[in-house]
Amino acid sequence: MVKHLPPEEMLADFASGTTSHAVSLLVASHLTQAPESRARVQAYEDAGGVLLRDETPEAISHDSFDAVMAMIDALPQEAANVDAEPVDAEPVDAELLDAKPEGAQPETGETCPLPRPVMDAVGMAFDEIPWRFKLPGVATYDLESFGEHQVSLMRARPGASVPQHTHKGTELTLVMQGIMLDDGIEYRAGDVAVNTEDDDHRPKILGDEVCYCLIVQQGDLHFTGRFSRILNYIGE
Repeated sequence: MVKHLPPEEMLADFASGTTSHAVSLLVASHLTQAPESRARVQAYEDAGGVLLRDETPEAISHDSFDAVMAMIDALPQEAANVDAEPVDAEPVDAELLDAKPEGAQPETGETCPLPRPVMDAVGMAFDEIPWRFKLPGVATYDLESFGEHQVSLMRARPGASVPQHTHKGTELTLVMQGIMLDDGIEYRAGDVAVNTEDDDHRPKILGDEVCYCLIVQQGDLHFTGRFSRILNYIGE
């Protein structure tokens, strides 16, 4: 059972379509594992529909349609080309929330642990993801085209931990498989951890299962541990 849900405002913003693409990806992935959150989002969507239904219609002139079409015809050809590729990534398809990716890892036959919205964003088979070593027992894969947000997948083995650190912005972590202990709280599949600049924490993986997380953050990490502070200077 999912215990740690995203903030209520985040679910409301997702329902209204006002969250960023990065946060929408995280919430949509969370919804595949959290029936309670799905019900809340549906309630917000229903409430929004009622508000729109009760709005007093605004009268428009009889030639408004012709005026809009004339504006479209006046656009440069490249701007009016509907077949052009969009600059931004496509929004998360709500119809895929309950869908799970098909296929399995060839080596073990284990079902893909990542929800469909994440796999769609990755754009390749699970066993083809080019994980990159980050820390002992921890590997990551960065997703691109998310604007001001940094979006990444984390694969962490049992017993692995991330050195103590703070953030220069908000960090959202969705656990998709396994157990993560953070500041005395256990996060399991479907749970969302929210950390801000005020949090100084050291996540650790519990249990005997590999933990997969989706991480959405603004700004970089700042390591605060006695020995891990040197990591702040690596790569500068």
